Amino acid sequence: MNEATSPSIPAFTANVQMPLALETPEAENWDQEADLIIVGFGGAGAVAALQAREMGASVIAVDRFAGGGATANSGGVIYAGGTRIQAEAGFDDTAEEMFKYIAYEGSPVKEATLRHFCETSGENIDWLMSHGVQFDSSHYPARIAYPPDGYHLYYTGMEKFHPDVARPAPRGHRTVGKGPSGKNYFAALKQSALQKGVTVIPHAPARRLLTDKQGRVVGIEVQKLPESSHGQHDALYKRVDPMKPFNSAKAEGYIADTAEFEASVPQELLRIRARKGVILASGGYNYNLDFYGRYRPDITAAARVLVRGGAMGCDGSGIELGTSAGGGLGYMDSVFITKAISPPEEFVKGVLVNSKGKRLINEDAYLGHVGLKVLAQEGGNAWVILDSSTFWRGFRQMVWPLSNAISWWGMPALMNLLFGGTRRGRTLTALAGKLGINAGQLCNTINHYNAQASAGNDQEFGKQASNLAPMVRPPYYAFNLSLLNKYGFSGSMPYGGLTVEEDTGAVTRADGSVIDGLYAAGRTAVGICSGANFSGLSIADTVFSGRRAARAALNQAQRVAAP
Repeated sequence: MNEATSPSIPAFTANVQMPLALETPEAENWDQEADLIIVGFGGAGAVAALQAREMGASVIAVDRFAGGGATANSGGVIYAGGTRIQAEAGFDDTAEEMFKYIAYEGSPVKEATLRHFCETSGENIDWLMSHGVQFDSSHYPARIAYPPDGYHLYYTGMEKFHPDVARPAPRGHRTVGKGPSGKNYFAALKQSALQKGVTVIPHAPARRLLTDKQGRVVGIEVQKLPESSHGQHDALYKRVDPMKPFNSAKAEGYIADTAEFEASVPQELLRIRARKGVILASGGYNYNLDFYGRYRPDITAAARVLVRGGAMGCDGSGIELGTSAGGGLGYMDSVFITKAISPPEEFVKGVLVNSKGKRLINEDAYLGHVGLKVLAQEGGNAWVILDSSTFWRGFRQMVWPLSNAISWWGMPALMNLLFGGTRRGRTLTALAGKLGINAGQLCNTINHYNAQASAGNDQEFGKQASNLAPMVRPPYYAFNLSLLNKYGFSGSMPYGGLTVEEDTGAVTRADGSVIDGLYAAGRTAVGICSGANFSGLSIADTVFSGRRAARAALNQAQRVAAP
């Protein structure tokens, strides 16, 4: 045996070890084996497992915790076009219109790959429904970050703003459920996977890849925690929860406690053989500040106040496993930052300004576009300027009906309004003084905006006419949308990962060559949403990339074995 090494591998954290090259894998005393091994049993991993089982392959999925990952903590939205759900709601959408819109927003993949993603999106919705995921055609007409309960088809991007690019249609298919419904989405996939014979080994962090002498990946080595420790391990995992307010501030301490616990329990190492391939599907690096410092140092300081999506297992370990075998990296500095002006919907009629008093963007833009614009401002400072009428109409939307005020829909905005540094001024000049910004510039900005709003045409940024309203009734309010405002609940998610061959999902080296036996899916890999993202695109990509990797691993293995 010898340890594989590569001087081109980035410096690691303590998550994984370098691969172990086996002299004769066939003679190895394997603890378990299957056709396909999947590292990470979240959205992409469950999809890959189900696809492989449909093809008759045996599957073992390992997860550091109990499974679910980022997908279970998500909104459960899948972006798709030309679906029967859309047709039931009365929309005549097509894959071609979906392609034109995503291409306009930007995607790092080849045109053929993006077309294939769009053309199979309707089929993927049907496939998910065949595995118990529930969608329906209850349609929310306005563009919104996430619809209220009872609505499950909506505009997640900026489709309505670009009818010249593609025919608008609501393509966000939200899984049926109350509140963020990613938990419902994953629960259906998990149940189907178990019913169809997928072997899941929970509480088993993957520590290194196993290869043959030629470098083909033939298995993995995992640290299986004893069953008696699973309850405590689960409890540690749940301490990092993006749905809990202000949880990110404590995340690094919780992560350290969990790593210490894993190191303290009896070390049972399992070597698991993959007869046909290993798929890495263990998420991105949202809970790895070392990675942020390496690829996005501008976000490192804000990470502890951001709502970091995903789960504790999104620590970059899958990416590290891939690079340990020589895998290349792409778009590691691509990051998704959200700043939600709405809900309440009324607030999009306000004016978003920076610390110089200058307007930034059309306020009804997608929350990810708003977030990146705020991130680019000096100090990450931004405020929504509102007049009295708009402010109080928005306040009523937050608190009435009462269910809004105590729900995930209205509570974040209400908390920000009450505790996040909202400022009030009898005049714009007085408000500017409280914000520490140039009063003359703020007055000029608002006056210019009011003129455009009165004319019903935002020539500067293109806000929809229905969201234009002059800010003329004092007193004036500033709703704090600054990046470091912990009550602003800004979301974050990095979208880079391992480079892959786009037809197969096989992990590639920096020179484009393929690492035999190794595949990646979901946020472990560069994908459809690594360049630009909007709600539903990421989970849709986990379905696309998970199915692709499973098919390719099994078909490639058959080709290799053929005479």
